[in-house]
Order: sequence, then structure tokens, then C-alpha cells
Amino acid sequence: MTNTATALYKFFSGFGLPAFVEYNVPDEMPDGTPVKPPYITYQVVNPDWPDSAPLYARVWYRDTSYAAINATVDAIEAAVKGGITIPTEGGCVVLNKGTPFAQEQPMEGDDTLKVYYLLFEIMAPTD
Repeated sequence: MTNTATALYKFFSGFGLPAFVEYNVPDEMPDGTPVKPPYITYQVVNPDWPDSAPLYARVWYRDTSYAAINATVDAIEAAVKGGITIPTEGGCVVLNKGTPFAQEQPMEGDDTLKVYYLLFEIMAPTD
């Protein structure tokens, strides 16, 4: 599980935004600054080989425009298009796009909070 968690953190933190395990967003960063969007949250899923499992992530922005969040979602989609293999100490983690890949998740009562739900399929051949 540790190798999968490390690989997922490496992938999701590679887009210029902080990345946190879903439902574990801290109140502040290590330097004491408050955590607020933009950031990415993601599940940690470790299926048994040779099975795959769904995995979701969410991209969070606070903005009046969709330009920045769309650019981040486009970058994530480009990185995983056709599948991406992330090496680990014990093997690798493979991520593929799920269908549908990206869906807007409206936040009622807050027009500036933009959230996209991203769906992946994960395989962890060895961990």
C-alpha cells in the first residue's frame, strides 16, 4: 500500500498544485499558510493484481472563471492519455482514464468554488 500511496502522491502533486488524500486536507501547509484552493484531492486505491479498480480525484479552484481549472484538468488528461505507468520500489502503478473522465461537480451556494471530479482506472501490478 505504501508504494501505491507514494506513486499516487507523486502523480497528483506533479501539476503545480498541492495534492492531498481525499478527506485529509489539512487546515494549513507545513509553513503555516492556510490551505485553500487551488489543490487536488485523490483516493488511494490498491487493487489486487491483475484486477483494476476505479479511482477518483477532484480538482478544486476558487475563481470566477473556468480557465485555470480547465487548464489543469487538460494537463492531467494529457498526462494519463493512453495510460501512464508510475514506477514504485516494488513495481509500478498504472493509471488509465475512466469514462467519463471529467465531470463538473457544482457547489451549491458558492459560485466561485469550481470542482471537477476525475475518474481513473488503477492497476497496481506489484506493491
